Amino acid sequence: MNPRLALVLLSLLAAPATFGAENYDQLFEKAIKAVDFEFHKTWAYTETRVESEHVWVGRFDPRRKSNQRWELLTIDNRTPTEKEIEKYQEERIGDHSGNENDSVEAMVEPDSLRLIEETGDHWLLGFNPGEDEHAIMDSLDATIRINKAGPYLEYIDLRARSPIKPAMGVRIAKLVTRLTFGPAVEGGLVVPLSTQVEVKGRAYLFISFDEQELFRNSDFEYAGEE
Repeated sequence: MNPRLALVLLSLLAAPATFGAENYDQLFEKAIKAVDFEFHKTWAYTETRVESEHVWVGRFDPRRKSNQRWELLTIDNRTPTEKEIEKYQEERIGDHSGNENDSVEAMVEPDSLRLIEETGDHWLLGFNPGEDEHAIMDSLDATIRINKAGPYLEYIDLRARSPIKPAMGVRIAKLVTRLTFGPAVEGGLVVPLSTQVEVKGRAYLFISFDEQELFRNSDFEYAGEE
């Protein structure tokens, strides 16, 4: 057999093992680095925020002055008042000041990633949530899906597998946190697309809570460097 052909065949046979159990941390690191967490420096976009019974739709544009980059478009499908617009801008001035990359990466405990499913399009990995002083983390099913095309991170999902009692008198019946990522435009950079949080339960028998919050980014427009 031609030595060069033999080397090619050996490399092909070894390919499926490239991301073995010991390399899932490397795969996750590569997938998360493919996400542009500083997309706000070069992209304008629309953010829809759904909280309880209210919906806010705002537009962010890095080309505007720093205190005017956020514009409130609607509240519950109506035109906002001048006072509501001013309050919205004041509340959003500090946005994008933190390092979102580090906070997302910290959700995953090192060396805990494990393969759940592999298809021709993606890897689905399970993991232990990042270290936390609360035992609540041990009650969560945590998964990551990585698109092989990048590879890039598609989502991180945390869900309570059964009711949780994080403190005396408090019972959480439902807990869901889901972060999704994808191309800003077809063939473009991968960016954060949505953050969803749902918490439902009861405290001290007579206080019930059912909180839902969703942030969704859409209508991306390239705006150039700041």
